[in-house]
Amino acid sequence: MRFEQRIPPLLLFVVIALAMWLGSDDPRGMGVLWVLAAGLWLVGAVLGGGALMHFRRRRTTVNPIRLQQSRVLVTDGVYRISRNPMYLGLLCWLMALACYLGGLWVWLGPLLLFGWLSRFQILPEERALRARFGVPYVQYCRRVRRWC
Repeated sequence: MRFEQRIPPLLLFVVIALAMWLGSDDPRGMGVLWVLAAGLWLVGAVLGGGALMHFRRRRTTVNPIRLQQSRVLVTDGVYRISRNPMYLGLLCWLMALACYLGGLWVWLGPLLLFGWLSRFQILPEERALRARFGVPYVQYCRRVRRWC
């Protein structure tokens, strides 16, 4: 499909977050929603930061558009919890922003990111990683869920 792996996930995240921010009134989240937003932001930072740290430590690419440059299959650390902790981190950050901004319509942002990444980023990545790493990747997929 022509949209597969064409839009860098970080760019998509920024565009959606900006649209959520610009399309909202003043932030209305308060009390428990602010605590939830802070918690989601922290979880996103731990997942995304942990994933980046493991990729850097193993000296493999973090570029999701150039999977052919992947040198090793990373399955430790946060990758024991989720096959896509970087994307899960971005999703947590958008959910934190939705909590902060308040209102129902802003939740379309996280839903859009989840749907887009699932269909146009993760599925093609999984095909490429299966072709690149074979049986070890298939076994990893059996042990670890896609999102968490």
